[in-house]
Amino acid sequence: MGISLVPKDVALSVDGKIKHERKPKHTNADLPFPRDSYSADLKFWQTALLPEFLDWIATKEDSFGANADPQFNVAVTELWQQHFSAYPITPAVYAQVAAAVRNWRSKFGKAGVKAVGSALAADEFTTVESRADHVRDELFESSFVYEDKKEEKGAYRSELILRTFASHLSVVLKTDTSYGHPVGAMAISCAAVERALHMHKTGICSADGVERKGKRSAHNFVAVPWGARAKAYLPGIKKLSTQKWSKIIAMARPFIDSAALITADDTEDNESEDSRGLIQVSDDS
Repeated sequence: MGISLVPKDVALSVDGKIKHERKPKHTNADLPFPRDSYSADLKFWQTALLPEFLDWIATKEDSFGANADPQFNVAVTELWQQHFSAYPITPAVYAQVAAAVRNWRSKFGKAGVKAVGSALAADEFTTVESRADHVRDELFESSFVYEDKKEEKGAYRSELILRTFASHLSVVLKTDTSYGHPVGAMAISCAAVERALHMHKTGICSADGVERKGKRSAHNFVAVPWGARAKAYLPGIKKLSTQKWSKIIAMARPFIDSAALITADDTEDNESEDSRGLIQVSDDS
């Protein structure tokens, strides 16, 4: 049986290269809300559907890859039918939910930088050297996650982690729905603080402090390399009991207001045993 080759019409740029059509960009204006109820529908979208969806995303172990989760569109569809069943669902709905997830992750990065910057502005760190020494101590064996660093107790209850995690709570506490423990959100919080500390490791905030992998910049809070680094924290996070989660959330609540103002992965090859996965979850209440 022979094979017939049929020429395909392709668009070429001036230099002869194939031009790839970009997917249309959607905005909130593209959401399928009637004009006469648009404002009310949009507010409900922002205060009900999106917080509920982000609560679901936060339970995923790979929150950086959540947009590619096979259940992503299924979950969006179910929530749309629950909250806006009178309206047809359109591609703009899925696109805007995906954009909300990206914005949600970005807020962790901003909150982490703000938390570390605030900590280093304390009176005890009067010199660049003292700030650099403190950052080095915080990064050593992921010490920055502990409330009691000397005894390695109170994992994921340090002020840096709580301030960063509060950026998540500022969104999801708008809904009464809970899909489970936010292990993914906590993992992203840890990665965000780690990144912020690396940015300050010279004692001055700089992107040069974040190691690169090939031509990829590790400065931006994106999947490479921070997706893999976030997942490296999961072993300890998944050991947290419901009681410990309740304590973490209660301790993070006071930082919600300040947080709300901030309107394939790889890792370093030189780590034989990843300290991120060895964080101790103590028996303290």
